[in-house]
Amino acid sequence: MPGPVRVPLRALVAAAVTATAIGGVVLAGAGTVTARAAGSPLPAQAFTPYAEARAAATASSLSASASPSASSVPAILVQLSPSSGTVTAGSSTTATVSTAIINNGSNTSIAMTVSGVPAGVTAAVSPSSVSGGSSAALSVSTVSTVVPGTYPLTVKGTLTGTSATSSATYTLTVTGTAPACSTDPWVGTQVYTGGTTVAWKGHRWSAKWWTLGEEPGTTGEWGVWQDLGPC
Repeated sequence: MPGPVRVPLRALVAAAVTATAIGGVVLAGAGTVTARAAGSPLPAQAFTPYAEARAAATASSLSASASPSASSVPAILVQLSPSSGTVTAGSSTTATVSTAIINNGSNTSIAMTVSGVPAGVTAAVSPSSVSGGSSAALSVSTVSTVVPGTYPLTVKGTLTGTSATSSATYTLTVTGTAPACSTDPWVGTQVYTGGTTVAWKGHRWSAKWWTLGEEPGTTGEWGVWQDLGPC
């Protein structure tokens, strides 16, 4: 019998290269040939870098969408027109309060308040609660005995159900002559007993107990002199 046919190694390698180009054969190592069918998908690990990059991009997108932006925080705006007014003691004036809601979600009501109102002056916003974008009226009235001067009134709006606020200042100037008090003026060298009333700097004061040399208006809420208001 004839012996086995021996094929040179160089011929085997050439055949493997040809088979790779035609049928998808991959040379895996020296002397080893692995066949892959033409048109079959690449191994899963070949896609690993792409899959990891896509997963990272998706996670970044989800994280960005989960973080609230500053523009979603509720905010309002309160403005006054005019922002100041001058009245004679005993008269009144008005101003327009305009509002706006920048970001509100489901909140649309703004509660209005006024602070910094001195004795002898009355100030209020009507209506006291408005819808965002609506206007209200600030009414300011004075009594004839109010002490002339300049008083800053603060009009504040609060978005219902949130901590969003906005404030505007109305500068009220009261003119006129301070009324004279019919009560005797305070004298620093005179002794006063509890219940005695005096006039000092446009106000009437009542002594709570015996006192000497203590100027009304300087002893504080718990001091000897009780402020009875302008006179």
